[in-house]
Amino acid sequence: MDSAINVQLYLISKNLMAIKHMNKIIYLKVFLVTCIIFAFTLWLSNTMSNQKLKELSDLENQISLNILSTETRFSLLEKTSCEHLVDKKDSRIGFNDELTALAKKVKFMENQLGLKNKNVNSIKEYYTLLQIKDYLLSKEFQSRCGERSYSLLYFFDNECKDCSKQSVILDAVSQKYPQIRVYWFDKSVSTPALDTLISLFNISKVPSLIIGDKLYDGMQTLEKIENYIPETKVWIMDSEAQSNVATTTKS
Repeated sequence: MDSAINVQLYLISKNLMAIKHMNKIIYLKVFLVTCIIFAFTLWLSNTMSNQKLKELSDLENQISLNILSTETRFSLLEKTSCEHLVDKKDSRIGFNDELTALAKKVKFMENQLGLKNKNVNSIKEYYTLLQIKDYLLSKEFQSRCGERSYSLLYFFDNECKDCSKQSVILDAVSQKYPQIRVYWFDKSVSTPALDTLISLFNISKVPSLIIGDKLYDGMQTLEKIENYIPETKVWIMDSEAQSNVATTTKS
């Protein structure tokens, strides 16, 4: 009987050794697969990072070229006649279209590289100066050519809770009323020109809006902004009239 028990114990021990051996093989396979997955993930991450850096570098070069193009256009328009400006769309929204497109690229770059990136901050400073230049140029055209322009200066920073809501509202203003030039000034961008503009309008909090040289502190709804600019009612009526004419022509 002892011999039968010994045989059973031997078989059990042998089975346990076989199981351990199989487990070692399984563990080894799992380890190898894990290493392969890790290596592939690391390679893919490096590849995507390099591609991302290349895309951002290309975008930075494109932004620099756009800035140079816009500055050159400003210089040409400073010398042009009022008749030319009235014939073209420049007297209304010409510059702001280019600046809006440029702003989207700057925002994308900011999201990719972060708020503290030196290249991002340098480009934001340059973009801020272009906006101020555009604002002053539009005021000059208004004075020299008698063309009424409508400007809205928006002061914000990235730590302001209400600024994100105000930004959405101002996006709606830009889409609904292309006659209004909306300028976005990030108070965290430190330039003497922006500091002077903030001082001139006595900006002490964010969000703040300047409409018709008048300061409006705190978040402003779309309805309030429309009330600050009475011409919006006329623009809506004109737009509805044009829509009715187009509908009548089609029918």
